[in-house]
Amino acid sequence: MMDNLPDFLVDLDPDRFLSTNYIVFDTETTNYKNGLAMFPENSLVLTCWSRGPGHPRGKGQGKCYGSEYDLAGHLEEFYEADVIVAHNAKFDLQWLARAGIDLRRVLVYDTMIGEYVIAGNRRVQLTLNATAKRYGRESKVDTVSTMISAGVCPSTIPREWLTKYCHQDVKVCEHIFLRQRRLLKEHGLLPVQFTRCLLTPALADIEMNGMVLDKERVYETYNEYNRQFLAKSKELDALTGGINWRSPKQVAEYLYDVLGFEEATDYRGEPIRTKTGNRATDSDTIDKLKIRTEDQRKFVELKQELNKLGAALSKSLEFFKGVCDEQDCKFFAQFNQTVTRTHRLSSSGIPMLFSEFKKEKSVQFQNMDRNFKKLFRSRHDGWLMAEADGAQLEFRVGGFLGQDAMVYYDITHDVDIHQFTADTLTAAGQPTNRQEAKAHTFKPLYGGNSGTNAEKEYYSAFREKYRGLYETQRGWVNQVLNNKFLQTPWGLRYYWPDTRMESSGYVTNTQSIFNYPVQALATAEIIPIAVVYLWHRSKDMQMFIVNTIHDSVICEIPPDEQELFKELSVQCFTHDVYNYLDKVYNLQFNFPLGTGCKIGEHWSEGEEIKTTVESRWKLQES
Repeated sequence: MMDNLPDFLVDLDPDRFLSTNYIVFDTETTNYKNGLAMFPENSLVLTCWSRGPGHPRGKGQGKCYGSEYDLAGHLEEFYEADVIVAHNAKFDLQWLARAGIDLRRVLVYDTMIGEYVIAGNRRVQLTLNATAKRYGRESKVDTVSTMISAGVCPSTIPREWLTKYCHQDVKVCEHIFLRQRRLLKEHGLLPVQFTRCLLTPALADIEMNGMVLDKERVYETYNEYNRQFLAKSKELDALTGGINWRSPKQVAEYLYDVLGFEEATDYRGEPIRTKTGNRATDSDTIDKLKIRTEDQRKFVELKQELNKLGAALSKSLEFFKGVCDEQDCKFFAQFNQTVTRTHRLSSSGIPMLFSEFKKEKSVQFQNMDRNFKKLFRSRHDGWLMAEADGAQLEFRVGGFLGQDAMVYYDITHDVDIHQFTADTLTAAGQPTNRQEAKAHTFKPLYGGNSGTNAEKEYYSAFREKYRGLYETQRGWVNQVLNNKFLQTPWGLRYYWPDTRMESSGYVTNTQSIFNYPVQALATAEIIPIAVVYLWHRSKDMQMFIVNTIHDSVICEIPPDEQELFKELSVQCFTHDVYNYLDKVYNLQFNFPLGTGCKIGEHWSEGEEIKTTVESRWKLQES
């Protein structure tokens, strides 16, 4: 299965970034929806680049003033480079793709991601100018940058001005790249940068594909939610006498004078009030009110149901309906590689204005309501939606990091940990079934402590059962308490400079310290590795990736590629991950990795097929 992989995925070497055969480039585009290449309304205006001294054509500059069709004649220069460099490279790569470049053939280095990797979980400004200042270059504010910031389309800016501006950005980016890669090498962070940047062209391609909705299902779901919302609204009006929910005064009188709720209090026991001192009536405060009567219970349940229906309509279904009405059922979103503190991906919607609704609406690709996954289908008639995920990944990663023999035993013997949770809670006086227990199972893995007495008893039982994991996490807390940072086994550093021990013995930031390494290795390293290999290995197939969510990847596939998709899922989520972690991070992942695979006519439909692959490295018995 190695035949269709580029050499940088076969001979895994982050030091490729140190090559002198590089090309740094930048693009200027029209500015509809911030110039994103997935919108045909946009076009390329100018591309400038600088070749490194080791490039076959020698050190020098190049430019192409014109559209992506004009740039197509210059792509060989990009193919000839060992490394292609840009700031916020995903944006520019999509324009190269529109010009015809095969993104699978290029190794990318993103200076914005490089600065993010160096920062760890610290917040720093990642714009080109802000980054340049940290490397000794003054922030440049000139006429062209002022015009673009003000919304002037680059296509209307004089050619000479725009060319000078673009070349200057390339020069600054090259300066950052040369300084940054040395710093990453010195700090042992080049492997992390390698992983982040391998994912960038895959994400560029995935974003360009977008996702497609099933119009009939969207209309049916939208109408049903609307019907329920109207019915619940009438029910609430009958219950409350038709108060005006936009009037805090009327709502407060109903809550506290009619229903007799006691005001919710803060951690000091003081009533939660508005800034002006009035009784609070917002949704968060209502959720905190303690129910003491049947009338109060009936009101709270009805209000929560109504809020849930209203949120589903305003945040998702109205957008979906607008897409089906006006965008031929297809929409786009963006992945963010430099936002979260843990380094996992996040997603942002692209706002759209629809004629039926007054305000712009958007939906991101991640954190999708699971009830709405069934609304997505393939754009091709007869094709299927396929999803693969990392089975129980964060638990396996936690066990690996703690070298916990009990986690290893439970995984290899298929022990039902959710049933263990339910049994423990029930024995502690909180009767619970397996499904309800799932919400609590992994809370202690992420440093959770708060809850009922029974829940706290479960958390203690979890930490006692998985003592190796817990002691490792406590060790991380002690390291941060002493050093104010934690260096992970794969090199990434997380910083908590304000960490201190309180008089109670609790160490601040404990939950984050417990959580970050586990979440990061699972979803910022392993899943991106799997996505990268699946994207490359499927090059000669018809299937294509349309989304990735934390621990999974979603594809559109023709029916005759189902078996191949299953085989690739196992290969990419297990064998490829084992090999990559070993070669790039010197991590011998000695816990079993697994994957689950679903294929159906719509997203998240179909019977799940689970596969576990043993590691060639074995856990050492203590």
